Amino acid sequence: MAYDKALTAAILRRLEQQRERHEAEAEERRYRLTQDIPRLGEIDRELRATTAKAMRIAFESENTDRSIAALRDRNLALQEEKRRLLLQNGYPADYLAVACDCPRCRDTGYVGGALCECVRRQAAEEQRKALSSLLPVEQETFQTFRLDYYGQKPDSRFDASPRELARLNFRKCVQFAEQFGSSYENLLLYGSAGLGKTFLSSCIARRVTERGFSVTYDTAISIFDRCNAARFRSGETAAEAEQALERFRSADLLIVDDLGTEMPGAFHTACLYHLISYRLMRRLPTILSTNLLPVELESRYSPAIASRILGEFTQLRFIGDDIRRLRKKQRL
Repeated sequence: MAYDKALTAAILRRLEQQRERHEAEAEERRYRLTQDIPRLGEIDRELRATTAKAMRIAFESENTDRSIAALRDRNLALQEEKRRLLLQNGYPADYLAVACDCPRCRDTGYVGGALCECVRRQAAEEQRKALSSLLPVEQETFQTFRLDYYGQKPDSRFDASPRELARLNFRKCVQFAEQFGSSYENLLLYGSAGLGKTFLSSCIARRVTERGFSVTYDTAISIFDRCNAARFRSGETAAEAEQALERFRSADLLIVDDLGTEMPGAFHTACLYHLISYRLMRRLPTILSTNLLPVELESRYSPAIASRILGEFTQLRFIGDDIRRLRKKQRL
């Protein structure tokens, strides 16, 4: 799993600020309390000197084990005395301890050198919010997908009805989301507008995000605009565009919507080729959604791009009536 580096860094910075705040609050409590109970200050000073004493024992003592054991016993006795003093004066036993919001990593963000689950949860939530600004991931879920919008009359071109194809596509998308991370696959969702391609892409994005993977979604037009900005502009705009391109390249899952709606051109073709090739080489799953038919990909882009897409992507064909129009009629 590879959450966006900038997002992870921002979360770690917040944790550091949170840890510093907790430490300052604990120090303020300690200072205030030791004014009223001087013995607490004496205990803290002796406890802080424990490390230096242990080092001296290790280098100077002939009976290291016995001396360390005695130092440990003294340390435990001081901690018990400190606990009793706090309780006797009406304070919780851990009143002077540094608080933390995550007991696993103690707000460091790491457990055993790996990102703590608390960081992953925050990253998933931030990512869900980012996706919500682009996709209705709160409303569009696998549970709300409706097959009754698809007709049951068989289409002779496919030897199946729109509903039968939609059911197969739905099952494949659920399988893709649930098995994400344990298997490698790319999806090409194609067919006319208003047939549920973006809806199922949104469902996949939500579920894969919930499972702790990084998901980047954007339209082809926006992605190519970022390519233009990174290539031909300078300053902050170019830097932001380059950061976005890095998310497109390195996300656990990239979803490119409305492929083929952008203005055709050699530069856009080159951007698409490099993006797809980069992710294929690193076996990073990608979902492409388009109104183009597979046979139109080569004429729209290039034989090299068409070969990569048709050879490396599982194709899901969508047919039927425009669902958006059906919904509009039902509301009238």
